[in-house]
Amino acid sequence: MDASQQIVKQLPPIDLKSLFDIIQIDSNTYKGVQVLAKPNESDRGAYGGNIAGAVVAVAIRSSPANFVPHSLHSFFIKAVSDEIPVIWKVETISSGRTFVNKFIKGYQNNQIVYTANISLTTKNSTSKTSHRNNSKINYHTPLKGEPEVPINEAPTVFKMPSLFTFQKLSPYAREDTSASYVLSFGISNDSKFNQPLTNHEIREFKYAGITTLTDWIVLEILLPRLDIDIRPRFQASIDHNVYYHDDDFKLNQFITYVLQLKWIGNDRAVIKGDIYTEDKRQIISILQERLFITSIKL
Repeated sequence: MDASQQIVKQLPPIDLKSLFDIIQIDSNTYKGVQVLAKPNESDRGAYGGNIAGAVVAVAIRSSPANFVPHSLHSFFIKAVSDEIPVIWKVETISSGRTFVNKFIKGYQNNQIVYTANISLTTKNSTSKTSHRNNSKINYHTPLKGEPEVPINEAPTVFKMPSLFTFQKLSPYAREDTSASYVLSFGISNDSKFNQPLTNHEIREFKYAGITTLTDWIVLEILLPRLDIDIRPRFQASIDHNVYYHDDDFKLNQFITYVLQLKWIGNDRAVIKGDIYTEDKRQIISILQERLFITSIKL
């Protein structure tokens, strides 16, 4: 059977609204409609990307129309339970014509589990707003190399059904100090799987979905390239910082995640990530510090 005759496995569609929708309790309080999923039953708490995605949806929902995030600065305080929804308390720090700034705290059982400062703007797209980029500078970190095989034909090496995430080995050339891989939230235009998204063009759910992928940090791919063969006894995100460079992207596509280790020691690691669209445009930068505990006593 050749590639054109392969049977594509149809998976149930993903409704972004059902995953990340929120209800407003009062003027500054919101509640998730659904609980936030764990990667695996054995994990202590909900996946960090889901938490960050949920808070971004709250920030957008609580802001005026046409505002989208350009930066997220957040801290994981406690493990987030997957048994009860998160209650979100929103404080508006500033609100102007171009920028809005929100400080948001996530609560479970009356305890703070997550905090985030999110800045939103109307100036993040030249194609969708009246703003024009009057700067002659248009620079981003280049994505080197060309695909060895089309992304849709590259084999899926990892899939996480509970998080609706698919991972492939990157077809792009890699530098000695970086590693890259291909991710999608749901999956389409693939030779073996199809899992369509619904409500992915609604702005809060579009950003919740892409933010979910920003925390998909796979140090196990990168460390062997740096001759680091020590496996951690425990690792988890401490903080998570995301810069959204451009609103002109679609969620229902594969993105390329380029990962670099900036520093490691004292049971912590600092990681930088860059996210590119299928047409090689950089849309996101990530900086995260995470626990990377190798000592015997935790």
